[in-house]
Amino acid sequence: MSQLNSPFISGEELFAAHRAGKPMTIIDSHWAKTENSAWNAYVAQHIPGAMFCDPLTHLASEPSREKGRNPLPDVKDLQRALDDWGVTEDRPVYIYDAGTNLYAARAWWVLRWAGLDHVYILNGGTPQWEKAGGDVAGGVGALRGRGNCTVLAGSMPQASIEDVDQLSTSNSSEENAGGGQSKILIDAREPDRFSGRKEPYDHQAGHIPGARNLPVTSLLTDQGTMPAPADLRSTLAELGIERGEDVVVYSGSGLHSSLFIAALEHAGLPGASNFVGGWSQWAASFTRKIERE
Repeated sequence: MSQLNSPFISGEELFAAHRAGKPMTIIDSHWAKTENSAWNAYVAQHIPGAMFCDPLTHLASEPSREKGRNPLPDVKDLQRALDDWGVTEDRPVYIYDAGTNLYAARAWWVLRWAGLDHVYILNGGTPQWEKAGGDVAGGVGALRGRGNCTVLAGSMPQASIEDVDQLSTSNSSEENAGGGQSKILIDAREPDRFSGRKEPYDHQAGHIPGARNLPVTSLLTDQGTMPAPADLRSTLAELGIERGEDVVVYSGSGLHSSLFIAALEHAGLPGASNFVGGWSQWAASFTRKIERE
């Protein structure tokens, strides 16, 4: 099976377990711009037996300037989703998307935040499943299960906007003084958004002062999959990241940051905090400073 304590499972591993009839819950977490198109994508094709998850409605609550574009879901709504997906304490949960890992990673982090331990991302999504020999099915698929897990909200480290504000001020002051940073604040978005050259989603362009840009996509292989843990750990060490507990990660609204945290765990560096509100929450503030390059 997958690497010890890694949040990723390969297409070959999942296909072998599925073909052997091992108990599992599979969740399809494809993203689409509207609720109907997400459902249409699921109906068009999904891994046999997979449950439908719309990241816009199942993994987030109503957006706002105060909370960002994709705030964490309401606990009651998430509990209902876990019940309907048939998530149980004795079965692993495997989550996949169309191949970017971003939306599967968001689902992985939310379920871990909800207190689930045995949750895994299909590394590379549907393409890797099919490459391993797996079929896809069409139609409405599995509509409801019978879950028995209780949401234990807050089971993964988080950073609030106030935490990040304090860290940003501390890091900026220490950098100006030539001292070391207390924690590393990572912006996991692409460079053009970090620099402020473009911003297709949020109120302002730029980044949080004191943040370092490390796009999570730069960690992936040419096939869009997460590399071997040792290779990833070496890359992160070259960038000064040797402990997950030393890292606070943000992105636009908790997608890229969730994948970055999954990458850290894959490398054996758990404990990073996710600023879920991300740039969408920070940029909507009238009082917080921003930087551009």
